[in-house]
Amino acid sequence: MNMIKRSVSFAGCLRALGWAAIWLVMASAGMARADYRDSVSVLRIGLVETHVAAADPVKLEAIRLAFSNALAIPVEIIKLGSYAALIDAHASGRVGYAIHSARSFAATEAACGCVRAFRSPVAADGSTGFRSVLVVRDSVNLPVAQLSVGFSDEASVSGWQIPQQAMKTGSLEQPKLVRGGSIASVIELYQAGKVDGFFAWLPDVPGEAGSNVERLFGGWNQPVIKAAEPVRIIWSSQRIPFGPHAVHRSMPDDLVDALGSFLDGMASAAPGLMDIFEPAYGGGYIVPDPEDYRNVRGLVEALNESQSAENRM
Repeated sequence: MNMIKRSVSFAGCLRALGWAAIWLVMASAGMARADYRDSVSVLRIGLVETHVAAADPVKLEAIRLAFSNALAIPVEIIKLGSYAALIDAHASGRVGYAIHSARSFAATEAACGCVRAFRSPVAADGSTGFRSVLVVRDSVNLPVAQLSVGFSDEASVSGWQIPQQAMKTGSLEQPKLVRGGSIASVIELYQAGKVDGFFAWLPDVPGEAGSNVERLFGGWNQPVIKAAEPVRIIWSSQRIPFGPHAVHRSMPDDLVDALGSFLDGMASAAPGLMDIFEPAYGGGYIVPDPEDYRNVRGLVEALNESQSAENRM
């Protein structure tokens, strides 16, 4: 999935710190009674290096200081080189709080059963996740097995991994697959008439039908798709929620509550900080259902089975 990243200036970082100070004043009465400070000497936050703030020391310091001020305890930000490293760090308890992808959270939960998602981000359009979809030319009426279908690459969750899992379980017939290498290349294949359709993703907004082809890839490159030929959806996966903010189960409940309250107020009380900390989403946070990530577990199991098979060879 391609998300639009919003850049934040040095001045914006300073403004974020100012808002964080305001938030601290607003929350100080409740925080003063919190007793997690007696048992938690430092909160370590795990962040993968691909996070937009990870390469900017000013932004990282703005995040660290805002959390430390709001929680009234020292905070360290631990940068991890990959989601695999994040999974290991969270499962082992080396970080207490981490920002996961949906699959890395499911993998961590499967590995240790020691993490819980306490908030999930909401996009600016109100979506709380996405669905993988198969779209074809409106004029095509062939069985799925006879279709020529483009996909980006094997690393794509929506464009390859979810459809592959559906094919393995029998909920989707296997078409003739054409690898594009990128979303742009897949659309070019569609334009040139070399594929009948392609795998894409749609934002999932609570209460909506989730079938608006105008929002394929979040609305990206729609004029090009329409210029070739309108498409229709012939298959959709179950909802995949956006990656959650999760904590190790050893963390005190009152600290988790304080973290949740801080995140809940961030969009309104500290929008500058929100731009730094959650650049791909602008709609705040929701409390996820414990079962929200069940649709991702099949991907984790399939990955583990594949790795086990490779190890046996």
